[in-house]
Amino acid sequence: MRAYKYIFTVLLGTWSLAALSLERTILLGPKTIGKAWKDNILIEPRHFTDAKPGDVLTVYNDNAKGMSQAAFQHPKTWQGVAPEYGCFGFAGPFRMTLSDSILNIARTHGIILGGHDYRILRVTLSEASDYEETIVWSGPAVTMKTDWSASVEIPGRCFEKLQEGDGLRLHVSKVQEGAAAKLMDFTWNALAPSVDGMPVGENGVTWFVYDRAPLLKLQLAGYGAQTAMRIGGKGYRLDSIGIVRQTGEVSEDLTGVQRAPREYQLQPGELFRGEKAFPADWSGNLSLTAAPFQESTENDVLLVSYRLDKEAQAAGVKPQLSIRDSRWQEITGAGEPVWYPLDGNDLIYIFDPVALDRVKTRGLIVTGVGFTLTKIELISAQ
Repeated sequence: MRAYKYIFTVLLGTWSLAALSLERTILLGPKTIGKAWKDNILIEPRHFTDAKPGDVLTVYNDNAKGMSQAAFQHPKTWQGVAPEYGCFGFAGPFRMTLSDSILNIARTHGIILGGHDYRILRVTLSEASDYEETIVWSGPAVTMKTDWSASVEIPGRCFEKLQEGDGLRLHVSKVQEGAAAKLMDFTWNALAPSVDGMPVGENGVTWFVYDRAPLLKLQLAGYGAQTAMRIGGKGYRLDSIGIVRQTGEVSEDLTGVQRAPREYQLQPGELFRGEKAFPADWSGNLSLTAAPFQESTENDVLLVSYRLDKEAQAAGVKPQLSIRDSRWQEITGAGEPVWYPLDGNDLIYIFDPVALDRVKTRGLIVTGVGFTLTKIELISAQ
């Protein structure tokens, strides 16, 4: 009898481990996303092979500022993978729920993670079952007019069980283009900068609470039946509100993890140093602001260092590079893009008066295919 009991216990333990859903790290930082939307990183397509609709991508970060913004972008178009993910504020880890359309993009091209003024620590992927939701307000539904004039009052009892790290999910319908939501306290002030006009998509929007101040406002100032929150916005109908709580565990297994390129401290004269891939699908680019070029003269040159992508070459891709201004026009003023073939040697770019004026006023963009950019230097040829 003991033997059967032991076997049953082992089998039960094995089943429990198999059934346990773990939050899996797919990208490991650090990766600094600096100012002016110039930095980004591609989350590779391979991570989404086994993902399912409803799975959740989470970006853990630090060094965020009050007006930091993030974006999940299509690598080919640089638009948001869905309207609500094209540009949004955040205050803590931020998430994206994978839909069928987003998964189609992710499996084919991957997803660009960008924005400004924060640092990525890690990106994880977890199953929808890792989150449980409790509906705390179920109407009557309110339509938010396009002139921002409508709103609804939510009583404090709805937030009695809300905790730090929980998410408030707005379930919506009749979403129009440009729909946005504003979460306000009982005094009509936005609870946080990140919720003052949140983009709203077809699947609604979720705000995760990581700041103690708005949590106290919701739980204390609006006690019981009193108004604790006002929800407004435009271009959608609010149907219900839920509290979302993560229940899964984080896996420490880093097998197959994608690691962000090593970050370097720029030395004098260096405009970029690191590893920036320019893959075969033409999705790679690097933006530099006009600031480093303000004292430049026609005696200065750009020295571009790179490493050729052998896999791309084996597939028949010809490595080449182009230098544009921030409007994606040639800095030489040429009407058509000028492509420079790459043969493994550093590329030396000599400024003419037109190019110099454009980089001083617009900055520049490096784009191309079939190589990994490692360094850009601004050197005086005198």
